[in-house]
Amino acid sequence: MASPKRSKKKQKSLNFPLKLITSLLLISAGASILVFSSLRNVDWHTKSITQNTQTVQDNLQKPTRIYIPQMSEILPVSDGYVSGDHWVTSQTGVSYYTDSALPGNGNTVIYGHNIAGILGGLWKVHEGDYLYVVTHDGNYIKYQVSQRKEIDPSEVDILNSTKESTLTLYTCSGFLDSARFVIIATKVS
Repeated sequence: MASPKRSKKKQKSLNFPLKLITSLLLISAGASILVFSSLRNVDWHTKSITQNTQTVQDNLQKPTRIYIPQMSEILPVSDGYVSGDHWVTSQTGVSYYTDSALPGNGNTVIYGHNIAGILGGLWKVHEGDYLYVVTHDGNYIKYQVSQRKEIDPSEVDILNSTKESTLTLYTCSGFLDSARFVIIATKVS
């Protein structure tokens, strides 16, 4: 009778390390899953923070005012966009075409009504004159006028992106607003 007890003890002693190893493997597998899941969340969280940081930086670089010395005007700048075939335009200042580049980063497009107190005196701006765009963070970007021209409304190439930092400023002109008066300026370092 002594021998059956020994065999049960031997089985128990053999089962103990096997159960311990199995338990450790399961705990390791669970821990690995938790670590992997948290790393995926960290990556997503980091991406979200990066996107939010970029949005904040973009908002800080958005134009808030434009100073046109030749017109003695400091105009507020609001967001502008196209809705259908209609350009949404500020009634109290000028509009920044939000699909164009931020100031200092390509072709920044700003437009407004051809009325007194807004861009009614844009014709006073000539080649060589300076324009100043103030951004939300309080910085300003200085531009020098390189071109002024009148174009047909269908000539939308003025909206194209550019490699160099430019400012495209325009308003309606001509009989019954049949044309557009455009000022193109390049950033001065």
